[in-house]
Amino acid sequence: MLPPANHNPEPMQPHRKCPDYYRRRVTRALEFSIQALVITIIGFGWYTSLLEVGVGWLAHHEGRYMLAAVYMTTVGLLFPLLAAVYLHACSGCATHNIPAYTAPEPQSVTVPFECRSDGSFDFCVKDNCKMRWKPPGTHHCSVCGVCRLGFDHHCPWLGNCLSTKRLKTFLALLGLTLITVPLASLPTLPMLRIHVIAALAASHADAWATDVWWDRLYSWIIFGGPPGRWVVGTLLGFRMLRTQRTPEPWFSGSLISQPHARLVVLIGTSILLWLFAVSMTITVATDVTRGQTTLERIRVAQTGKTSRISTGRFVYIPYLNTLVSSASASAVHVIPPMQGNSHESLHGQRIYPIPSSERIYDLGWRENWRRRVLEQSLFEDGVPCRG
Repeated sequence: MLPPANHNPEPMQPHRKCPDYYRRRVTRALEFSIQALVITIIGFGWYTSLLEVGVGWLAHHEGRYMLAAVYMTTVGLLFPLLAAVYLHACSGCATHNIPAYTAPEPQSVTVPFECRSDGSFDFCVKDNCKMRWKPPGTHHCSVCGVCRLGFDHHCPWLGNCLSTKRLKTFLALLGLTLITVPLASLPTLPMLRIHVIAALAASHADAWATDVWWDRLYSWIIFGGPPGRWVVGTLLGFRMLRTQRTPEPWFSGSLISQPHARLVVLIGTSILLWLFAVSMTITVATDVTRGQTTLERIRVAQTGKTSRISTGRFVYIPYLNTLVSSASASAVHVIPPMQGNSHESLHGQRIYPIPSSERIYDLGWRENWRRRVLEQSLFEDGVPCRG
């Protein structure tokens, strides 16, 4: 039925988005910029290594054809593989490792499990989870807006969460970075060292560079402090040497034989990424060996290594008369019962607070590596094994 002619419907109020929505959009935009930068570095590194170094420098300029063939074959495989692994690690932000299971009845579970303070399972009400069950080891990512099974941490370099299922992919990405950067840079390092020394000398000898940079106090402060003083001074020197370059055709090796700042920037950026990959490899390998995630390690750092303070996490021991055997089977180190630190139900179950220093999923380094890394697939996502 049509409304009366004099009926003036009230205008619809626009839907007001919460501040978290805008914060998430800004974070997503920044992470996308980082991803574009990383892909650009990989693409430019592939082009420079394959054509400028392999074809131009080693083959055309140096005449070392066998070495050029081996070098080009190696970097021609490493860079595309590095890009493929990186893109896979960035993919599936809204889909991978999201739990979609029906919660069992707590009374039907016969092994210890992580629970809430009253012994019930945990459910998520944030964002679009809509009371989705959070299995043990699940954490809600505030950036992605989803719960992630086997959550480790959210990586801004990937714009994605690192979960147990993606640990193998992440370690493969770090390993490829550790291999690719030295191999791709090695043929250029002798000439690069000569050009850097010449650029520093030219920068110190130039009156303009001395006046605007070397004699100024701010050169010791901005751009990273004292190290940045030499980096900027070197780049100013390459600006001076640019007038001394002689034009040569493409892929003739001139990018290496003559001073070019872009080669220095590319290799310098790659070295920084390589150092970051080294630190991340050590950190992730240590966490896997100890049977903990980055999130759990941060909790320990916030409360102290020897702290017995609970972080709001509890473990449910199903039957009191099988307390020891159940705990041993699931690798849970049970806290000795003390006054006020446990709750006993009518059926003999006990609920214990988990201290921040307790690694309840640590099964020993061999089992940790087998479950979290070796048994996982490199490119396929499935249900992860959570120690």
